[in-house]
Amino acid sequence: MTNMPPDHRQPYEKGGTDVSGALDQQPTVTPDVPPTETEDQLTRIEWRVKQVLAANQHAAYAAAAEVAYLLQRGLRLTGEPLYQASFTQALRMWWELVDEQINQHHLEADHAVRRVRSWARTYLTAEPTSTKPGTLLDHGLAHASRAAARRFLAATGELLAEHATCRGNAPAPNSNIDSERRSTS
Repeated sequence: MTNMPPDHRQPYEKGGTDVSGALDQQPTVTPDVPPTETEDQLTRIEWRVKQVLAANQHAAYAAAAEVAYLLQRGLRLTGEPLYQASFTQALRMWWELVDEQINQHHLEADHAVRRVRSWARTYLTAEPTSTKPGTLLDHGLAHASRAAARRFLAATGELLAEHATCRGNAPAPNSNIDSERRSTS
C-alpha cells in the first residue's frame, strides 16, 4: 500500500506507476515485432535480453521515482518502496552486465548470459559474511540484492532452456541412463 493518493503522483499522469509487480515476477515485454522462424537463434536470445533489460530499466526508474516522490513530498518513507527500489536496481544491474558482455566484449548472447549467471551464482554462494554488525537497513538491502540475483538466475535459466529447445540442443531427460544401457547390452 502506498502513502499517497494515485491522482497526485508526479511525473506520471493520474494513476501513477505500480512497481509492486517487479517483486512478484520477471517483467514481461511483448515484442514490437516477433522474431521470424528463419531468424538466427542467437539473434533471438540477444533480442530477448534487450527486451528484458528495457523492462528492468523501466521498473528501476519507476521504483526510484516512487522513493523520490515520497521524499520530495515529505511523506512517510516505508520499507516497501526502499526494498522495491533496491531490488529493481540490483536486478537491472545483472541484466546490464549481460548487455555489457554482448556489446563491449562481443560475446554471443547465450555465452554472455552464462558468464553473468556464473557471477550471480558465485555472488550467492561464495560471498563472505560481514564481520561487522549491521543495521536492519543493511540487512534489508542485502536481502534485496540476493533476491534479485536469485530472480536473475531463475529468469536466465528459463531463457537458456528455451534457447536450447529452439536450437534442438536440449538433452534427453535420461540420456546418461540410456547410453549406459546401450553400452552394457
